Amino acid sequence: MSNHEPKPKRSKFIHTWFKRTNVESSSSNVVSEPSISSPNIDVEPQPSIPEPQNNINALERDPGLRCAIWKYPVNERDSIRKTYVLLGPFQPELEFPFTEQGSQQRRFQFSWFKSYPWLEYSIALDRAYCFPCFLFDTEVSHHPAFTIDGFKAWKRVSGSDNVLMKHVGGLNSPHHAAMQKWDLIRNPTKQIETVFQSKCLKDIEDNRLRLKASIESVRLLANQGAAFRGHDETEDSLNAGHFREVIKSFSRMSVEVERVVLGNAPGNAKYISPSIQKQLLNILGNKVRNKIREEVGDSKYCILVDEAVDTSSKEQMAIILRFVDCQGIIRERFFKIVSVPDTTSQTLKDEISKVLTMYNLQVRNMRGQGYDGASNMRAKGVHDIWQFFSTLSLIVNFVDSSAKRHSALKAVRKEEIADLVACGQLQTGTGANQVCTLQRAAATRWSSHFRSIKSLIELFSSTKKTLDDMIEQAPLELQGQALSILKAMRSFDFVFCLLLMHKLMKITEVLCQTLQRKSLDFVHAMKFVGHTKSFLQEMREEGWDDLVRNVESFCEKHDIDMPDMNARYKDGTGRGCQQRGFITVEHHYRIDVFNALVDFQLSELNRRFSDQTSELLILSSTLDPRDNFRNFKTEDACNLAKKFYPEDFVDSEMFALELECAYYEKDMRSDPKFQNLESISDLCRMLVQTRKSEIFPMLYRLICLVLTIPVSTATTERAFSAMNIIKNKLRNKMEDEFLGDCMVLHIEKEYAESIDNESVIKDFEACGTRRVRFS
Repeated sequence: MSNHEPKPKRSKFIHTWFKRTNVESSSSNVVSEPSISSPNIDVEPQPSIPEPQNNINALERDPGLRCAIWKYPVNERDSIRKTYVLLGPFQPELEFPFTEQGSQQRRFQFSWFKSYPWLEYSIALDRAYCFPCFLFDTEVSHHPAFTIDGFKAWKRVSGSDNVLMKHVGGLNSPHHAAMQKWDLIRNPTKQIETVFQSKCLKDIEDNRLRLKASIESVRLLANQGAAFRGHDETEDSLNAGHFREVIKSFSRMSVEVERVVLGNAPGNAKYISPSIQKQLLNILGNKVRNKIREEVGDSKYCILVDEAVDTSSKEQMAIILRFVDCQGIIRERFFKIVSVPDTTSQTLKDEISKVLTMYNLQVRNMRGQGYDGASNMRAKGVHDIWQFFSTLSLIVNFVDSSAKRHSALKAVRKEEIADLVACGQLQTGTGANQVCTLQRAAATRWSSHFRSIKSLIELFSSTKKTLDDMIEQAPLELQGQALSILKAMRSFDFVFCLLLMHKLMKITEVLCQTLQRKSLDFVHAMKFVGHTKSFLQEMREEGWDDLVRNVESFCEKHDIDMPDMNARYKDGTGRGCQQRGFITVEHHYRIDVFNALVDFQLSELNRRFSDQTSELLILSSTLDPRDNFRNFKTEDACNLAKKFYPEDFVDSEMFALELECAYYEKDMRSDPKFQNLESISDLCRMLVQTRKSEIFPMLYRLICLVLTIPVSTATTERAFSAMNIIKNKLRNKMEDEFLGDCMVLHIEKEYAESIDNESVIKDFEACGTRRVRFS
């Protein structure tokens, strides 16, 4: 027996010596900032390991899908562990699914989160996990049921056979040890190394002041959409980039700041490196999103989604949340921009679900989705109009793309204005007769097309004179282009379509600008759609003669040949085999162009606003407060709730809604505060201010649901405008997460300014090992 006893001990000692069980403690001695990358270990495909450094949003939250911490490289485990501690246990609030266990249907209970704060729930696997045991689990797991496999025996939670209590165990249990380690990370002041450090309050104050300077620099640059880094960031550089130059500016304004930043800061804790800038920006961005999430609360909301290609040719998807806040005001908040490989419905659905789950936004509270479809701004259903826009784009690009031609056009226009003023055809005054230029049309903005048409009509003579001068004086290679463009510009087809589109787009421009307003309610929007339809129909029936007179006057003014409207129209090259029959010129331009264009616009409006939408409009108009609530009907309010919001009103609440309507109608018409309201959004705001939203809770809920309906995707277009400012040609290699954080701070300035530096410093200290103390 004695000969065989030492061998197992020696074998065990050598095995444990080479196994490197103490790898986690070695990570605390690493000097460089930890970065997160994928471990070189073959694992199952579902746990994904994030690549970005210290990226909170890249870590998988679902405990059933995330990767075990021990599978990461040794020098990254502390950073990942602290990042997960900052996020906290994953405890979603949702309708948990039932599972048949024995003869009964059982499911996870949300109240267990309060009884066991360490408990987590996996939405993907419908299982429960232990958060601290996951943080400090090893390859040989003590409790695989709560770290790897997950726990699902819900019937064993209550009673004497409580598995959760058995997992907790006594004071010496692995779970208790993991809880102590978790508490130490959450409270850095309790750590042993912190206790033994010298508590120099002056050093801590200097460290915080240094970090505050970096935080304010990041906030300022993100607010203005400016670049952070420079080409040369050495100490001798006269332009070291915006971030360092702002720090220098702060130091010049304050002696205290100058004493602790840049050259006066410790060499290993300057906190001005690009990685630190991204960490601070990410903390600020997440705080803004969390504030938006808190503002949404448990309210019903809708999402507005649009896609666009950025400067680096990557497809980006913007997500906007529309909801009614606690003050009764409609809010449209930019929430997230996500890079997507394609724009298929499944890809967009997956990415949207991922974002909503990450911030615990319940899909069951979503009451609408708005997606910007393909652009119909060029009226491609009418061939002549499509050809007109192609010619218009060619004219504008040719004249305005060259600085020399641009200057020549402005000089010609300046002379023309002087002649018109001298002849008395133009009135003088402050700000009048400004020298303008041709406007380019954007790919997806109706208003930009209207401005382009309007500018060419105003500068038609100047543009024609500029092209004539080029034909006489320009180099030979440009003379031919100028001649062909001038010929196309002077054609009757182009002039007719130019004035026709100007007349039509003056009508639709009002609707376009109305739909781009913030806080626009559905009823108002649909009323403007109805007005636009009636104006277009009126134009179709009575606008032809007026258009022909305008075309005749324009052609006479600019010396353009106008065809005989009663002559035979010849299509193509004029050969007899190409003709469709005997039709007059007037018939072609009136039936094939004028009527076809107006009919196309009317059909597009009818297609986008269907019968179901019209029914929703009719029922929603009963809530319109104008004319002393003249349109209010109890029957319409109840039908609106029953047909379109059955999930929000159970039978008892429908009965309460019907009772409220009678008192609501009398009270609104007798209260002077509600006499001059112009929209449903004004009504909602006044109900909150007068606290009558508490008296009529069912009607207030119905009003909020109607206001949540998506009206337009103008806010997403503004987000892409901000994206083009931030990610320009000089910054086209910007990372997706960095772009998203910059955009949310740039767009939601109100929230970005409200974040205090103290909370940012606390999160910054908690999300990684720091070389100096901040508290």
